[in-house]
Amino acid sequence: MISIDELLDRHVEMEPNTGCWFWMGSCDANGYGRSHGRPVYRRLYERLVGPVPEGLELDHKCRTPLCVNPAHL
Repeated sequence: MISIDELLDRHVEMEPNTGCWFWMGSCDANGYGRSHGRPVYRRLYERLVGPVPEGLELDHKCRTPLCVNPAHL
């Protein structure tokens, strides 16, 4: 499986004005990035921040489905 660093290097473009990290890989029908059958934003959040607390649903504060920046969730 690809490492998080490789995932970021290969498939993410940083947007300096908004701070969004745009996913440039495959997406689902709703426009959210997917990797190995899972939402990329969730994979990155869990890897960089930690487990998502029970009952919490991650939401994009920036309202950009392709954004995978954990700080925007």
